[in-house]
Amino acid sequence: MGKVLKKRLYNGGTMTESMYWSRIRSALRSAFRYWVPAQNALNKASRKSQNVNTKIKKEYQCNKCKEWYKRSEVEIDHVVECGSLKKYSELVPFLKKLTVEDVNGFQVLCKPCHKEKGLLYKKEKKQHG
Repeated sequence: MGKVLKKRLYNGGTMTESMYWSRIRSALRSAFRYWVPAQNALNKASRKSQNVNTKIKKEYQCNKCKEWYKRSEVEIDHVVECGSLKKYSELVPFLKKLTVEDVNGFQVLCKPCHKEKGLLYKKEKKQHG
């Protein structure tokens, strides 16, 4: 049995529905990358660097494993997942969760802990439909 091709109904016939929503999701995340409450959460989780490398000015504590990392090793995470964005009816709920105004709506996680949280979220979502 051959591979089933999805119809490219968006962007002049160049994008599938999945590609379309992926682009929108990515653009929204990018547009709100420097959201002030998220940046405040990052600052809240920081301290003056204890590293011998004097070029590193700050380090950040992972909210899960409690270890300290340089900025390139941590990510700002939404405590409540933004959820999926696969249709127009999910746009407003996604945007509301993306742009939380409370600093406590965000946490700093090291990349391994963030990946683990994401995989757990996907697994639970799959189990509960």
